[in-house]
Amino acid sequence: MSDKEISALQPGADLRPGPQSTIAAPTDQGQTPRIPEELSILPVRGFVVFPGTVTPLNVQRAASLKLLDDTLPRTKVIGLLTQRDETKDEPAPEDLYPVGTAARVLKLIRQSEDHVLVIVQGLRRFSLRKIIATSPFLRAEVDLPKSISPAPTKEWEATFRNLRDSATKLFELTPDAPDQVRLMILNIDDAEQLADFLAPNLNIDVAQKQAILEELDVEKRVRAVQKHVSAQLEIAEIQQRLQKDVASQFSDAQRRAYLRSQIKAIQHELGEAEAGSEEQAQQLRKRLE
Repeated sequence: MSDKEISALQPGADLRPGPQSTIAAPTDQGQTPRIPEELSILPVRGFVVFPGTVTPLNVQRAASLKLLDDTLPRTKVIGLLTQRDETKDEPAPEDLYPVGTAARVLKLIRQSEDHVLVIVQGLRRFSLRKIIATSPFLRAEVDLPKSISPAPTKEWEATFRNLRDSATKLFELTPDAPDQVRLMILNIDDAEQLADFLAPNLNIDVAQKQAILEELDVEKRVRAVQKHVSAQLEIAEIQQRLQKDVASQFSDAQRRAYLRSQIKAIQHELGEAEAGSEEQAQQLRKRLE
C-alpha cells in the first residue's frame, strides 16, 4: 500500500478519546491467510473494523505496542475487538464486545517510540471462546462463525441492486466523501461484501455498527444496512433541497435589489413627470411583485 493510499484513509485510534471514524476501503482479499485458533487481541475504540476493509490504526497504549512487538514476528494476523466504553484506557475482557474481526497487518509505520501507525486488512468475523491471557496483553481462543447466505433469487438480486443504487446516491450527496468511494461501490458485486463495506462508513453509532458486525444472517445484515442507507439518503436529499431553496431565495433577493436600483435610476435620470418614465418604473414594480 502506497503512502498516498494511506493518506486517503482517516485513522482510527486505540487510545485517543472521542469518537473516531474510518474510511473503509474494500480490498481483494486474494489468498486469505490462516487464522489461528488463538489470537492476540487489540482493543479499538470509537469504531468497528469489518471484514474486507482496510483501516489505519493509531496505536499508542503500552499494552497494544507490546502486542505488536511480540505478535508480528510470529504472525501478521491479530484480533480486533471494539470497546463498549471508549473512555477506558485499560479495558478488561468484559469491556470489549465479544465479536470482532480477525485482521492482517499490512504495514507498520513507527511515528515515534510510543506511537505506531498500523494498516490492517479485515479478514473475517470471530467470536471469543476463552480468554487465555490478560497480561502483558489480551490473548484468546476464538471461533470463526460462518455467515448464512440466502438463495440466489431474483428478489435477492433486486435487494442487492437497490442497496448499491441507494448507497451510490448517498455518497454522491455526501460532500466530504472521497471521489473513489462511488467507484468502489459500483465494483462490488457481492451483497455481503457491499454491506460490510458500507457499514463502517455509515453515520451511525458504534453500537449499531457492532450489531451489524454480529449479524451472521446475510439477508438480515443487508436489510439493516439498507435501512440506515435509506434513512441517511432521505436526510441528504432534504438537505440538498433546502440548500437549493436557500440559493433560489438568495438569487430572488438579488434580483429584487437590482430592479429597485433600476427604478431609482430611472426616477433620478428622467424625473417622475417626464413622459414614459413613470410607465417604465411601473413595469419594473410589477416585476417585483
